[in-house]
Amino acid sequence: MINKGFIMLHRELIDWEWYTDVNVCKLFVHCLLRVNYSKKKWQGIVVNKGEFITSYDKLAVETGLTVSKVRTALSKLEGTNYLKVETTTAYTKISFPKLNDFVVEVRQSQNDTPNDIPNSNEVTNISQSNDNHLATTNTNNNLIKNRKKIFRDKVFSHSTFDNIILESFFDYWSELNTDKTKMRFETERFFEIEKRLKKWAANERPKMISTKVKPELLTNR
Repeated sequence: MINKGFIMLHRELIDWEWYTDVNVCKLFVHCLLRVNYSKKKWQGIVVNKGEFITSYDKLAVETGLTVSKVRTALSKLEGTNYLKVETTTAYTKISFPKLNDFVVEVRQSQNDTPNDIPNSNEVTNISQSNDNHLATTNTNNNLIKNRKKIFRDKVFSHSTFDNIILESFFDYWSELNTDKTKMRFETERFFEIEKRLKKWAANERPKMISTKVKPELLTNR
């Protein structure tokens, strides 16, 4: 994210109906900080002042919330017309119909030029159905614990698999590299959780130990 310029908030924000809802307020302020300060284009799409391009997964990583909490917060905000969400298979565009109710000014910094790349331009080739989206994020700027939490939520959302399978699958693919900057699954070029889980479960085999049959999970997947 390009952290340039600033926004000026009204003190009346304290009296806002969602101010005491931690998740909603946090996401709302984060979105205010992400909006463009001038009309620009992103991959042929017009992005006006007070709008930006993102995805649910990206917002989750940036705020530390789960994807489900991001969806719930956005639903509350959209339901009360504080922001508008336009979702496609490639991206999500967020805009603020009531931007002036909270923001006194959205201004570029003196070092910015009118042709500066907007904040949203780093969101390239977004696919919200792609389980490997987290691997494309900037690992130097996002807390590993947030990405790990999101990955765990994604894995355990596949409730048709046994919890033992899910736990072992998560433990293996969330193992960190020596620099503690990436999980094992983030080093894979292609990674679809459901397909990997099916293969993981299929590779489970019984092993006789002390006359008891115990599952042995293969780690070479």
